[in-house]
Amino acid sequence: MTFAEAFALHGPDTIAIGKALGIPEHEADRLINRRMDERAQRRAHWKRTKAGLAEIRRQTQEWGNDHA
Repeated sequence: MTFAEAFALHGPDTIAIGKALGIPEHEADRLINRRMDERAQRRAHWKRTKAGLAEIRRQTQEWGNDHA
């Protein structure tokens, strides 16, 4: 079983993931923390990207209104 499969099956349960993968609980906890940190970084990246696109749209609309 892979970590992704164990995480999908057990969620962030360190004991269950550790048993499923045959690793110590602290190692499962480290893997879970890494997974959650990566998810938070992806969300922050997309939030910045979305905000940047909104700013571009606003500037484009202002430019269009100024040159209409």
